[in-house]
Amino acid sequence: MFERFKDCICHPRCIGKYNKDRAGVVFLTIVLFFTLCAGMLAARCYTDSPFTEAPLLSVTSKIIQHGDNDVAFDRETNTLSGTGFELGGTGIRLVVLPKDNQYSLPLDTVTLLLEESGAKVFYSNVEISSMEYKDITVSSFNLANVAANQSLDTYNFRVLVSSLLESTTLFFQTYSFVQEVISIIIFYLICVVFCYVLSIAMNPTIDRGVRAKLSFYDGCVFFVGSFFAYLFNVSIIIYFALALPLIYTLITFRHIIKIVFKG
Repeated sequence: MFERFKDCICHPRCIGKYNKDRAGVVFLTIVLFFTLCAGMLAARCYTDSPFTEAPLLSVTSKIIQHGDNDVAFDRETNTLSGTGFELGGTGIRLVVLPKDNQYSLPLDTVTLLLEESGAKVFYSNVEISSMEYKDITVSSFNLANVAANQSLDTYNFRVLVSSLLESTTLFFQTYSFVQEVISIIIFYLICVVFCYVLSIAMNPTIDRGVRAKLSFYDGCVFFVGSFFAYLFNVSIIIYFALALPLIYTLITFRHIIKIVFKG
């Protein structure tokens, strides 16, 4: 298996010698390459923070644009009081003290719901996190002062929002990982299809079963390219990785052609 693994990475001209491999061996090889790539992806996704300073700036900016209001947080009672409002926008929304518990939850949007004694975070219409204010280390603040851009109130409000966003870290890390895994699998299958078509153009005489096996093997180099893309956190490498299976297919089937003519 190690030799097969090595040839799929370094010696595409030798891949043709595995034309008699059983489907189970081909599948196991693909799984090994995929696991290597997915492992590096997981290391990247679960060590990077899904949020930057941008959401905090966005929410604070919404409060400033909304203007004067009477919403305030009292540290002594750990409650939020005042007249509720809802601030929309793309990416992240803020719902404060909704009346009669009525509020909208747009798709593909993070919604921060600030209620009287606690807060919730939704993604689309799914609740992904909830916290009580008593569990958040934050001092009293007034959103009217935040709207007036007063530093102390703005700092405390941002601490509250930051705590809420941090409570969703695992969810968004997992969400990102699953999305990337699905993309990797789709891209790999696309590579295999193109490899198969290219191999027909190069040598139409090869049996379809053998052609499929070798195309799956040639496509495995995409996982290697993706591995380095995630290792160095350079997404453009994936585009080069998409071209590698085609290059490997040219080398693999060109070598088979030479063997056929020598025979």
